[in-house]
Amino acid sequence: MQLVSLALLSTAGTAAAFSVAPSLTGPRLAPSALSRSGLQGVSSLNRPATSTRFLTDVRGTAAMPGDVSLNSDASTGGKLAPWRQNFDLKGWAAEVRAIEKETREDMGQKDLEHLQKMRNVTLAIYALGLATAGWAKLPWNPISAILLSVSICVRWTMIGHHTCHGGYNGVVGGEHRFHRSKFAKGPVRRFIDWCDWMLPEAWDVEHNFKHHYELGESSDPDLLERNAHSIRVNKLVPTAFKYFEMFMLMIMWKWFYYAPNTIKEMYERQEMLAKAKGQPFEKQPFVMPQAPGEYGDATKAATIKSVFSAMLKLNFYPFKVMFGVLAPYFTAHFVITPLVFYALFGKVVALCALTNLLAAEILTNIHSFIIVVPNHAGEDVYRFETPVKVKSDEFYLRAVIGSVNFRTGSDLNDYFHGWLNYQIEHHMWPDMSMLAYQRAAPKVKAVCEKYGVPYVQENVFKRLWKTLQIGVGTKSMKVWENGD
Repeated sequence: MQLVSLALLSTAGTAAAFSVAPSLTGPRLAPSALSRSGLQGVSSLNRPATSTRFLTDVRGTAAMPGDVSLNSDASTGGKLAPWRQNFDLKGWAAEVRAIEKETREDMGQKDLEHLQKMRNVTLAIYALGLATAGWAKLPWNPISAILLSVSICVRWTMIGHHTCHGGYNGVVGGEHRFHRSKFAKGPVRRFIDWCDWMLPEAWDVEHNFKHHYELGESSDPDLLERNAHSIRVNKLVPTAFKYFEMFMLMIMWKWFYYAPNTIKEMYERQEMLAKAKGQPFEKQPFVMPQAPGEYGDATKAATIKSVFSAMLKLNFYPFKVMFGVLAPYFTAHFVITPLVFYALFGKVVALCALTNLLAAEILTNIHSFIIVVPNHAGEDVYRFETPVKVKSDEFYLRAVIGSVNFRTGSDLNDYFHGWLNYQIEHHMWPDMSMLAYQRAAPKVKAVCEKYGVPYVQENVFKRLWKTLQIGVGTKSMKVWENGD
């Protein structure tokens, strides 16, 4: 129990782990100090998270500035990476758009059948995990926990993720269950289609819009280098402890970070749209910080910690909001399921099942962290200090140089990567099917090699290590505007 308490106390700093705000153990550095710490230009990330694209329709970006110069030394302070010096953006983009056209035309019934096959496999794995959850010679059954963990993870990253992006809209009608307008919408469909810690409608805002159309920018809520700033610049703790902080975040990040952050972004969008129309807006449960990654300050943050801090001040509105988000998954997995085991097999089996469900929760957090966070982090990955016009040539380029692919090529391999091993293609064309990315990836990689565009593809565990280096501050990402 003492070890558990110590681990939880360590998350006081981890609560600020994805934060621009100062952590409880480290000071906020001035811009000059940021430069010395290897975060040149990160001070520009501290601007407010509002965006004219987000205020209206992120796809309607006609008023956005054109592509930033790729080949001008003057625009990058006299420094320009070799691959950019004679890069033919228009030629590269034309070939990429040709691949997009060909891939979209090839989508059809086989893509829907593939989704249904992956879903059926996932349900079978989950059922097998439940069937073995009540029996164990050890304090827990690792086979059951792993099966449950994998199925919970890929139900999010494969089924929920690609369907909510509209990856099958072009194949199914508007009333089909796998159309993004229907999938997981409302409490009943959420329970049937994708019951997880996150509210699907909130995920749609935070991920499908903010993250995808503002990738690597200051307003991207998932920009690790900005979010982990407090850990990165903290000189008061050893690097080993920073890695421990990252690990603590890893084992609980879905409910501790993702659930409150997605709901916060959803309320912000609703508030911005209401103000734009001159309409009243229901109270925002979390006061928005200066940047979307500030989750450590209890007066501003959208973390579980901030919910209980508000309750101490007799403000129960944040708790009410988060209860509605977290309760369905918590109740289904940790209340109803053990009670079913108790009714059928008694107390001992029920306790064993609960233990395996808790173990599966830890494992699925770790699994999802490993295949999600490294997608856009590493010293060989770019971040951006300027916005870009959606669907422009540079938008497609940023999808490539701001993302990472893992090993690809087969359903079995892709399944255990949660189909997140095609992030480059996915960020170019978010509304394609899983099977479409599998077909398009070799073609995109070949075109990038032809034009000299960095196409980063590496083993997921190597990428995890490079991600953790960004998180603890021993490495920094490339900055597009610096000429890297």
